[in-house]
Amino acid sequence: MAVQKLTQKPKPSFLRQFSNFTRTTAGLEKTCRLIQSFAQIAIELEITPASTTIAQWETARSQIALTRRFFRFFSFIDCFSQVYGLLGGAQDQGLFMTLVEIGRWSCLGLYLVLEDLTILHAMDVHPVAWNAPVLVEAFKFWFYSLALSVFGAVCGLLFTSSSSRSKTSGNDEKKDTKNDEKAVSKSDDSQSKAQRTALMKRIVVDGCDLLIPGVFVGWMQISDLVIGVTMVISTVVSGGDAWVKAQA
Repeated sequence: MAVQKLTQKPKPSFLRQFSNFTRTTAGLEKTCRLIQSFAQIAIELEITPASTTIAQWETARSQIALTRRFFRFFSFIDCFSQVYGLLGGAQDQGLFMTLVEIGRWSCLGLYLVLEDLTILHAMDVHPVAWNAPVLVEAFKFWFYSLALSVFGAVCGLLFTSSSSRSKTSGNDEKKDTKNDEKAVSKSDDSQSKAQRTALMKRIVVDGCDLLIPGVFVGWMQISDLVIGVTMVISTVVSGGDAWVKAQA
């Protein structure tokens, strides 16, 4: 035990962990998103009522939002790669859930492609008249993608819970079990628990983000303050996994 304690690496400081986090693409994007959401909250709460200060917050929010678009400029490649993998590979989740995932990633890829088409307009390099309608259609695809993601996560959570209950009831009927079978059962339980946790995080993150395109296209009537708060929640929840990966 003493040898293990001596060989154990000391936990790095928070500043060191934050440095590791921001050196990754995902970590830097999440940090920018959190700052953007705080800027939106500051604008809506009018913490500093001076018009010049509010204008500065609005400029900061728009510039950070533009910066984040560069991070995801080529993300549509990953989305369509996911679709290609779902179409070509054998899936254990069933035909229906596979179709849901194909629709989810296809809509997300189309959203990113359409958004990329307007980036020169956002940079004031090449303004175009069709910027607004293209962005509206892009956000519609983003809404569809998030809705399918939440639907798929809910279905996956229900199926995982039902399957775990059936395994538990089946194991209760068997009194004589070997040690290796117990180890496998514990491993399956931990894997099932991790899967359920990931699905619940996905519901929270995509459920919060669903409000953004819903408001943009006019399908929801929600204040910008609520949007800012939900952005903070989704960013913190999704950024937790990115934080852990950055420390590995």
